[in-house]
Amino acid sequence: MKDQAKRQEQPISSTQQACLVAFHDAAYTQAEQEAQSSMFEMVSPLDLREGYDAIIIIAQKALLDGGCPEAEQIAVSLLMLLEVKQLSFDQLAKAFGEDIANVVETSRAIGEPGNGEDWNASLDKFARMPPNCQTLRMALLLGLVELSSESCSPHEFWYEEALALPDAHPSLRQQVIARLEETLIG
Repeated sequence: MKDQAKRQEQPISSTQQACLVAFHDAAYTQAEQEAQSSMFEMVSPLDLREGYDAIIIIAQKALLDGGCPEAEQIAVSLLMLLEVKQLSFDQLAKAFGEDIANVVETSRAIGEPGNGEDWNASLDKFARMPPNCQTLRMALLLGLVELSSESCSPHEFWYEEALALPDAHPSLRQQVIARLEETLIG
């Protein structure tokens, strides 16, 4: 029992970390190629990577500090990667197994960013997710809040999302909500 608890408090193994980095590299490369062939001018996926990687580091540390297992630390990284490149359940399962793919799929937002109906549907979905999935989303919110510029970040939306995650890890939830309330009030 003690060994199992100790194992859960370990960072991602070097083998899994190497696999995760290679998977991210491939997804970013493919997203960059798709962006270059697109007619619409947008921010390059590679330009977003440094910031997204910083969010992932904060989220993974929060999960590690909360005693979450390696699988959830991997899943939060993949969940953030979905902001860059849409990936199917099969792609995730092939690379990381069905358990991790299920957690990512369950934690995924609905629809397109910026669509109000999709946003509301996502909040409803988040409120019904299992606690581990709510904790993943809360860990990402922590990364966003920690790295945000107060003047141009969507704190109100992050606050709504945090409130829609009642079963997230209690101390992590409290930390994120307190930070957001400071920003919104102050």
